[in-house]
Amino acid sequence: MRVNYFLKTKRLLSIAIIYTFLLNTSGPFLCQTSATSIPDEITVTYPYYGFVEDPNNPWETVFDALDETGTINYSDTYFNEPSPGDHPKLRALSYALALAGYENQADGYPSDPSVPNPKLYNLLNQLGFSDPESWDISSEENGHSMGTTIAHKTLPSGQELIVVAPRNYNYMTEWLSNFNVGTTGDHTGFSESANRITERFNQYITAHNLSNYKTWAVGYSRGGAVIDLFGKAVNANITNYEMTPDDFYVYTFGAPRASIVATNFTNIHDVKDGNDLLLGYVFPELWGFYNTGTYEEIHPADLNITTSMVSIADLADPARAINVFSDNVSLTEDVSTINGRDFMDDWFQFVTDNGLTRDYFDTTVKPPLSAIMKIYQMRTIDRQSELTDFIKDTDKGLAGMVAGNALMDLMMGGYGSDIEESLANFPVYQDLVKILKGTATDADVDELLAKLTTYMGNYGDYEAMFGETPSITEDEFNVIKTNLPELVRALTPILIADAKYTQETFGEDYTLYYTYSIGKNAENLVIGHIPESIMPILKSLIPSNETDDKEEDFIGVPNSGANTHIIQSEISTNQTSCVCRFAITLFTSIIIFIVHPRIKRNNS
Repeated sequence: MRVNYFLKTKRLLSIAIIYTFLLNTSGPFLCQTSATSIPDEITVTYPYYGFVEDPNNPWETVFDALDETGTINYSDTYFNEPSPGDHPKLRALSYALALAGYENQADGYPSDPSVPNPKLYNLLNQLGFSDPESWDISSEENGHSMGTTIAHKTLPSGQELIVVAPRNYNYMTEWLSNFNVGTTGDHTGFSESANRITERFNQYITAHNLSNYKTWAVGYSRGGAVIDLFGKAVNANITNYEMTPDDFYVYTFGAPRASIVATNFTNIHDVKDGNDLLLGYVFPELWGFYNTGTYEEIHPADLNITTSMVSIADLADPARAINVFSDNVSLTEDVSTINGRDFMDDWFQFVTDNGLTRDYFDTTVKPPLSAIMKIYQMRTIDRQSELTDFIKDTDKGLAGMVAGNALMDLMMGGYGSDIEESLANFPVYQDLVKILKGTATDADVDELLAKLTTYMGNYGDYEAMFGETPSITEDEFNVIKTNLPELVRALTPILIADAKYTQETFGEDYTLYYTYSIGKNAENLVIGHIPESIMPILKSLIPSNETDDKEEDFIGVPNSGANTHIIQSEISTNQTSCVCRFAITLFTSIIIFIVHPRIKRNNS
């Protein structure tokens, strides 16, 4: 009996030791899974509006109304931790909410102002929010509206959670406030919109008699800039609200700078892809603008651009220029590659030093630019391309009319006995060469733009020449004819300065180093701002072996260090959990080893 008892005790102790070993030494997988698992997490579906049909070929497959969905996890416990800090799950969820805040005309608005955003409402319903209210669903009013939805829910703690979600896309004329920079103070257009949201926030709290609450506000791009200023306003008056700074969760994504005060509110999470090169220079620090929160770079900048210049060796000589035009010879040369952010820093410093200041933009560039953009934004999405196509169409559009009339003027104007001599004396040609050489005067520019206006013709000329009615209205045509030359006039000093700089730096055979490089590399410069590039990175930063809705293919370069992005507090929690498990299990084994012989002796 004693031998049998010894064998049973040995077997039981072995089982306990094996159990302890398996539970605690099978790698960090078991420990980390338990630490990241949240019992009351639910999976919700959000609308994944896309700008492109094929993420691997974005610039050839633009499809604005792509109607796909993604899934993301949600738990009320996300709001147990104070807002400052790294919250990967809440950050990804916040972007899902921002995506739901897109408005799409295929859904029946904003052409019908009575229809709120059904997909945003659906997501809010899944998250348990109630009493949603929306403002400015229609934006047909010169850029001063700001579509906003606010709702609330009761958390398990008894506190209320208020959510603030602005419109994040398909703004129509609301988008025009982007250009309304102003000459002093915060960005005027964004500030006006932020003030509207603040008023609605206060109104909603009063109407629903809310107290002891937390607030969650999100925004993407323009919506992000507006929410950034909303967050700044609430933080500045936080004592007037029944919450602390820890209770205020603000997430902005790809938000342009809008504040003239450089703050660092730790409850405002300024999330940006490092490769979103364009956004950092829309309204830059050189103009005195800042974001108000804490910068969170979700992906390091690693894009290089090919710097390029226009060759004017052939264009400056009429005989060679004719061959270039007739043979469609390339006029550009790639001179090097350079880090995209370094190039953008240099470029904006250059244009600012050469006159493109905040004041100049607001007073000189904005008026004609806004006038043209208004007719573009007022069109439905499926008809916006008609406007751009008309402007650049070399057969039946504006470009074709201008080129045709210029050629007729060249041939019939008596500038010379042959084409080469005529081109050499042609005022338009002379003015263009002067601009490309950086020697054009104001009189040269005025002469060129007067010719351009004449060559545009009148609205009725298009049907007479091309045999069909233009795809734009006569009113739209008149806006373009009036404002396009003025826009060119406003930007020409930058072109002349660029041409002069290029020839001084690279030689007289080249021109437009900055201008042409910006144009040629436009795709790379904005690729980090495309929505498809953001969500997969955000999900990859969730420190779990089972991230939501895995998405392998996306625009941009994946962050190689993403899966190791676990903040120290989470690492400590995981380690503590593992140590506790080991200690408890070992303690249990010892108790069994000690107690078991007593049980056996008593039974004997």
